[in-house]
Formats: sequence, structure tokens, C-alpha cells
Amino acid sequence: MKAAVFEGKETITIKDGFEKPKIASDEVLIKVKKVGICGTDVGSYESGGPYFPNKIIGHEFSGDIVEVGESVKKIKIGMRVTVNPQIPCFECYYCLHNLENMCKIKNFAYGTTENGAMREFINVKAERVHLLPDNVTYDEGASVEPLSVAIYAVEQSGFHLGQNAVVIGAGPIGLFVIQVLRAAGANQILVLEPVETKQKIALHLGADKAFLPKEWNKIVRYLDKLGPDHIYDCVGLSETFSTSLQMVKMGGKITLIGLHSSKFEINNIFAMALNNISVRGIYGYNQDIFTTAINLFAQKKIKVDPLITNRIKLENVPDMFKILGHPPHNELKVFVEFD
Repeated sequence: MKAAVFEGKETITIKDGFEKPKIASDEVLIKVKKVGICGTDVGSYESGGPYFPNKIIGHEFSGDIVEVGESVKKIKIGMRVTVNPQIPCFECYYCLHNLENMCKIKNFAYGTTENGAMREFINVKAERVHLLPDNVTYDEGASVEPLSVAIYAVEQSGFHLGQNAVVIGAGPIGLFVIQVLRAAGANQILVLEPVETKQKIALHLGADKAFLPKEWNKIVRYLDKLGPDHIYDCVGLSETFSTSLQMVKMGGKITLIGLHSSKFEINNIFAMALNNISVRGIYGYNQDIFTTAINLFAQKKIKVDPLITNRIKLENVPDMFKILGHPPHNELKVFVEFD
């Protein structure tokens, strides 16, 4: 069996000779159908970490159950599934308070610290498995993980019905944030994005207006010279955070979603205090959020098809990372497909 393996900075290779995994009594075996390439995959490719070297990548995926461990209940062969890739300890303070994304003992995950899904078969703990409703596609199933990040960000930001929001970066996470905000009843959703094709998709998915990053001051004027109530930074650069501090409404909120490997410097720090700006970092999600993401797909309130720009085979993964690791580019959601 072949698999895509992370070996270090700018090095992802296709290796052969992997055996079909054997499952433990509390595990299931999944025949993989779709795997999404995530921005964090690309970030580790660019920087060399924090992914573990020599691990199979892929944490956004869907597939079919083909084997079930002897102690597993309610999951049957043939079921269509996706998987929450986080592997919490279930013992620490955070896990016991429904904050498994902040687990302090293990913080393991498929595709980062453990072998992931960019291979024909993957074995996972049964309690990490989520069944897909009949009307949820494999594409949507493989998109539940990034949608969960977007839902968690909007929920934790304290967003309220009728407020205005700016999304910085119309990549996959940003485009999901736009759709979640629209579903949550945002008044105006504005986007900062340098790539024209991504601007058009953002508008198609619910954004009201799109601007180039250098035009951020136009947003302030557009919103009655006050600025937005919320900013969701899906890029995570010093420049985007500095822009957020200048653009956000006095008393407004900035939510940092994007993770980037480059050095982060904070400019305009006095604006944060003088303007009573709240800044919140966001990482991951919990099982409840994961279920919510599946339900939103089942209710057809979220679209993934407009995000899909590339469907590739496993052998094309290294070349695709060369493209994704050197922006700007037109690629959005890239799926690795298995027969």
C-alpha cells in the first residue's frame, strides 16, 4: 500500500510497502474515499513542523467501514463515515470540561502525531468515528473537519445576530467562516483577499463585498466610519493582525484562526488597549461542534462544491504541495481521491 509521508520541510514523498493496518478491539478499519489537503498540512510543509516526521499525513477524510473491532458497538461494515482526528486523553481538566482541543496530556491526532489518511486504508479508534447521513457526500464528509474550525471560531468569538464582520483571507477556512456567519444572521460580511478568483467565490458564498488587502480603510468608511464588530483573521500574519487592529470597531473583537510559521510581530499594540479591542485565539473544536458541522451539511446550509478546485490522485500529492506552499495561487480545496 502506498501513502503520502511528511519527512520534513518541503519534503512530502509517496512511499510504497505499507501493510494493510490490523485493528485493535476498539478500532475500525476505513477504506478511504476522499482526503482534503489542509492549510496546516501546507504550513508544516513550509516550515518543517510541528508535524511529526515520517508520519502519513491527512486528517480531513471520509470513507467506508470495512472492518469492526470485537468490542465496537453500533458501527457496522458498509457505513459511510468521517473521523474527528483529535485523540484526547479523556482524563485532564480540559477533556473533562468538553475542551478536548486543549488536551494537555496527549494532544495527539491522526495525520500529525499519528499516521493519517493519505493511504487506501486507515485504522482509527471507533469513538472518533461519525456516521454520515445519506444526503451528505464523501466530499462533504471530508470537509467536516475544516467546517468545524469555522463553526468553533464564530461560536467562541461571541458573534451576535445582526452584527457586521470582516473575514481576512478567502481560503477554505475563510470561505466556511463566511457561510457560518451568513447562517448565523450577519448583517454585512466583508472580505479582504488579494486573489480575484477567491474574491468571486467569497461573494458567491455569501459575502456582501470583497476588497484588496490594501483597501482595508474602505471597509471602515463603508461601515459608517466605525469599522466592523468582528474580524476573523484566517491568514495569521503580522500584517493581517496589524490591519485588524486598525480596522476593527472600538470595542470590537478580533478572532485569530489562521496559523502561520513565520515570525509574528504585533504593531499598533496601543490601539488594542486604547480602543478596548478584544483578541481571541482559536484552535480546533470539540465533538459537539463536529456533530453540528455534519448537521449543517445535512441541512444543506453549507456548500463545499464551490471550494473544490482540484481533484488529484495520491501520486500527485508532492507536486501539489509545491504549488500550495508558494502562494499566491488559485487553488482552494484540494481533494486526494481513492478508487
